[in-house]
Formats: sequence, C-alpha cells, structure tokens
Amino acid sequence: MLEKNYKFLLWIYIFWFLGNVLLVSLNIIPPNLTTIQSLFLVFTGVFAAVFFIMQYGKWLGSAITLLVFVVSTCIEWMQLSYTDEYVGSTLGGSIYGIPITMGFIWVGMIAGTHIIAREITLKINIDWIRGGIYSFIAATMVMIFEVLIEPITMQSKQLYIIQNGFTILQLSDFINWWLLGLILHLMIYFILSLTDGWERLKYPDLKSEIVIVYWIIIAFFVFLSFYLDLWTSIAIIIVSNIIFTVCYFFSLEKEEKQIKKSE
Repeated sequence: MLEKNYKFLLWIYIFWFLGNVLLVSLNIIPPNLTTIQSLFLVFTGVFAAVFFIMQYGKWLGSAITLLVFVVSTCIEWMQLSYTDEYVGSTLGGSIYGIPITMGFIWVGMIAGTHIIAREITLKINIDWIRGGIYSFIAATMVMIFEVLIEPITMQSKQLYIIQNGFTILQLSDFINWWLLGLILHLMIYFILSLTDGWERLKYPDLKSEIVIVYWIIIAFFVFLSFYLDLWTSIAIIIVSNIIFTVCYFFSLEKEEKQIKKSE
C-alpha cells in the first residue's frame, strides 16, 4: 500500500515539474527560483525524506534527513554570509535569512546520489573499501550537481560570470562541495553500517523511483540553465550522470540475477 501511494505521489511530482516547465516556457513565471518553483523544490526534499524514512525506519530515516538538511543549510547560510549581496531572499524559501530551500534541494540530491552510489558499490565485500568508493562516487556526483545549481542561485543577484557556456567558479568552490558531499556520505555510510541498515532496504522496488526524482531535479535545473546559456555545464552534468546511472542499472541487473539464482 505504501509503495503504491509513493508511486502515485511520484506521478503528481512529475506533473508538477511539467507544469513548471510549461509556465516558464509561456513566460508566465520567470526562469529563476521564484516562490512557486521553490515550493516544488521543497516538495522534492519532503519526497526524499519520506523515502529515507520508508527505507530505514522512522528514527534512522529522520536522523539521516535531519543530518543532511541541517548541515547543508548551515553551509549554504555561511556561504551567503560572506557575500555582499543577499541571494537567499530570492530563493522563495528563507527564514530569518536561512535558505531552507537549499536544504530541501540537498536532501533530494543526497537521496539520489546515495542510492546510485550504494547500488554500484553494494557487492564490494571489504567494508572500508566499499565505504570509501561509495563516498567518493557520491561526493563527485554532488560536486557536479552543484556546478549546475550554483549559477541559478547566483543569477538572482547577477553574481555570476559566463564564459564559453561555463560559469566562472573558484577552485575552492569545487573542493568545498566535494568535501561536503564526501563527509555527508561517509556519515551516512557509518550510520547505516553501525545499525545494520546498509545491506537491506525495506522497499527495494522504490530505488528506481528516487533515481527518477534525482533526474527530475537535474532536468529542472538544466531547463533553467538553458536561459543562461550554460551549455558546457549542462553537457557535463548530463553526460556524467548518464554514466553513473548506467552503472547503477547494470549493478541493479546483476543483483536481480543473483537473487533469482539464489531462489
């Protein structure tokens, strides 16, 4: 019953995304992070939080969600505090200057990177190697994802510079995003390993649903990036995530074959 309800909500989420695309295409809403679009991103985070709770239980799933939300929101808020221009107010979801919309985006993003990287590394038997490769893959996905998200948030206050279809970002930005992704996924791995939650999911059939949500987030920001002519950034995120997703489905197929053989 829960699986059916979750899949039904996924269809609502997909139609909401298509509605956003239609409204922007018809110039009814602008191609940046308005309040309406921020609500869509908040729902993305809620959708991912429900996924964590369904898969790992009420307490463990909530702990992972809060970990990602609190840490990422604090980091985003500290980044904004170092800029002269206040970007967070334009995101349509901030409380006392804290950009909570970004926290929900991170929860949705981490749910996708977690499942994809987990599936790719699931059959590695040595714990520390598995955890290291899992965290490395997921952190790389986070870094690539942020390459696309950052220009959209910077655009709202004209804080970006574009050259050859690529946003000029500091090397430290890439390093910081990668390290944040690495730390979050290492913590998730340790939490799940210590609680014996790594090997099994309560609803394994919903893995691909959260991957679809992850790709919808990508599609959402890719669509907005078209209006900024970020062609290089778009190409990088699409090609790299296709590679990671193909690896995910190959790993998924191998797992299903092994389950059938064991039966």
